[in-house]
Amino acid sequence: MSAPPQPARPRDSLVRAQFAPDARHSMPDDPARLALVLDNHDSVTRLVRVELSGPLARYTRPRRQPRLELLSRRQQEITLEVRPEETRPEGGHTYDLTAVVVDEKLETVVYTTTARIGVERAPGVAARAAGASPDTVTHQEVVKVKVHVRNTGNVPLLVDAQKVNDDYWVREDERHKEERLAAARRAVRGERSAPRTPERLRPRQAHDFDILVTPPPYLLGVGPRRWWVPVGVRGEDVDPECVFVDFVQQPRIQVEQRMVWLAGAVAVALLVLIVFMAVLAT
Repeated sequence: MSAPPQPARPRDSLVRAQFAPDARHSMPDDPARLALVLDNHDSVTRLVRVELSGPLARYTRPRRQPRLELLSRRQQEITLEVRPEETRPEGGHTYDLTAVVVDEKLETVVYTTTARIGVERAPGVAARAAGASPDTVTHQEVVKVKVHVRNTGNVPLLVDAQKVNDDYWVREDERHKEERLAAARRAVRGERSAPRTPERLRPRQAHDFDILVTPPPYLLGVGPRRWWVPVGVRGEDVDPECVFVDFVQQPRIQVEQRMVWLAGAVAVALLVLIVFMAVLAT
């Protein structure tokens, strides 16, 4: 009795593929460029397609490859560009990009190759004042200002928003407003203290920071004052940013403008009268 025939073993694929280079680093503004080299060692022409897979497949251009006609004992090269987004995938890690070569006629995988792409860390934050209109307070009422902070980088960050010393507050009607604003920005950017009560933000995640501030006294006045409060936004591995949040302060006792002019006129009249009487006395 003869032994059962052994199943025929498929011959090794005569199509080869290799990334060149097979390891690169990339950033959102500096994509990784690499070539996929296909070799046909067969004696006949092979019709194949290349399918990309792995975590970086969606960030690779061109995403879909056309059918390739690999001539006998010839080599063909495909140029690829791996361009991560501003916020994903997460930076500081290495990811696989896999190219699968499929025979179009047989619908079988003939070769698989992988490249390792390291995505560099690119931390970043964006901040702005939250709210459509400024809050209004009277005299020395505590006001809550809000700062909207968003993680625009590709790594998680510990972020904090802290109010700045009252000396850097700026009134809308100040003569040297722009110089005061610039001084506040310099003060924030020059301070390199770490976040004190940070909030952990993932890429694309945002958070509104509530900050309580107490304005200087405003007991008697003719109209509202508008204040610009500098807030320092700090995070790991990012430069501090200065955000100005405004609010309106009303006096506790508001005097009409015409009453001020009348009081001024009376004061001037009294002064003239005193001078006149002094002259007569001499």
